[in-house]
Amino acid sequence: MPIRPRRRITAALLGGLIALSVPALATAPAGAATGDITEFSAGITAGGAPADIASGPDGNLWFTELAGRIGRITTAGVVTEFSAGITTGSQPVGIASGPDGNLWFTEDTGNRIGRITTTGVVTEFSAGITTGSRPVGIASGPDGNLWFTEFGGNRIGRITTAGVVTEFSTGITTGSQPNNITAGPDGNLWFTELAGRIGRITTAGVVTEFSTGITTGSLPRDITAGPDGNLWFTEESGNRIGRITTTGVVTEFGAGITPGSQPNGIVTGPDGNLWFGEVTGDRVGRITPAGVVTEFASGISPASGPLRVAAGPDGNIWFTELFGDRIGRLKIDQADLRVRLRAPDHARLGSTYEYTLTVTNRGPDTARDVTVTLSRRLGLAVVGVSPAAHELTWRFGSLAPGRQRTFHVWVRAAGKPRTVTATAHVTAATFDPVPANNTATAGTRITQRDRD
Repeated sequence: MPIRPRRRITAALLGGLIALSVPALATAPAGAATGDITEFSAGITAGGAPADIASGPDGNLWFTELAGRIGRITTAGVVTEFSAGITTGSQPVGIASGPDGNLWFTEDTGNRIGRITTTGVVTEFSAGITTGSRPVGIASGPDGNLWFTEFGGNRIGRITTAGVVTEFSTGITTGSQPNNITAGPDGNLWFTELAGRIGRITTAGVVTEFSTGITTGSLPRDITAGPDGNLWFTEESGNRIGRITTTGVVTEFGAGITPGSQPNGIVTGPDGNLWFGEVTGDRVGRITPAGVVTEFASGISPASGPLRVAAGPDGNIWFTELFGDRIGRLKIDQADLRVRLRAPDHARLGSTYEYTLTVTNRGPDTARDVTVTLSRRLGLAVVGVSPAAHELTWRFGSLAPGRQRTFHVWVRAAGKPRTVTATAHVTAATFDPVPANNTATAGTRITQRDRD
């Protein structure tokens, strides 16, 4: 199909965020989305070019604007922009929440690291950063410092919360173009190299590079720690999502990703899946830890360029629209299921007593594919179940917000005197933001029969 170029943006931006030769595909047709998407543009200056986004310590989302601002958006969509203290033409790119309660960001062409308080006060740091290094990605490390990539300098940098910078280059192949970085589950930092590798750096600065299993020319772009103990990364030109274990074993996934979509940012969602932006596909993608991909396009404006993604404090996925000058929100269905279990405190041997399970959906959304189970110690004979169940497991399609279901099990106390503990558990296909109330227990003391 014919293609047309996106709006003109600088070579510095393209190198740090998307491939230099990227054309725009014609508007992609809307997919069969299951996540409601809302776009927010009010308060964002035209031409701002929102780039990276992160969840802040204040319950808001914070994002960079390549035009020279830092933006803050509430979960209700109210935007505030901050530019005071940011050097003109510095191109803020990456942003991360710091261990000190502030937000930290990189300045690509400004060759600095910036810090912004939640009230909008900016401080810039340049001492110790080699000229022309082009800081791009940034992440909080397990050592209480911030770590950043130097796209042009071929180094990894570390900055303390006091602003002291140390640079590391040993072990990084010349011309690798380190791009994005994240803290791994192994206590190290992991970063992408556009040249086709994934790097690992210890907090002492020891670097190991991995390339086996990564398709040549795929342009690994963003990286995040996954819910499965692995690292997950995007392959922009390869149009794939990659997974790398902490020992360096790589698996690539391409099925389900529309050709030419160019996956860019990636993050672990509250639902236990990975979510990623498709900058030229105008979609947000979801990939399960098993590698199953679903794309969402409905609600995203044409040619908007969904770029980076973040998990919000509201349980939803938030993303930047680089070309559309908007912030997007993709709603993740949530259903807080609570289970309660009732049983008598005492029961005589040979008597029959009842367990009552009550499952309530506390909202806000409908719970799909609900499963309820009751487990109990051996020695109790089940004499009745309502409604009928297979091995004390009930499966039903859905439970609307505010609704509840009740289940009954009658058992006969047998065996020796003891305390029997039963456990009820509820699960659903819908993300549950409060898993702590998915399980309930009840204890019944089994005593001797009454003497004649």
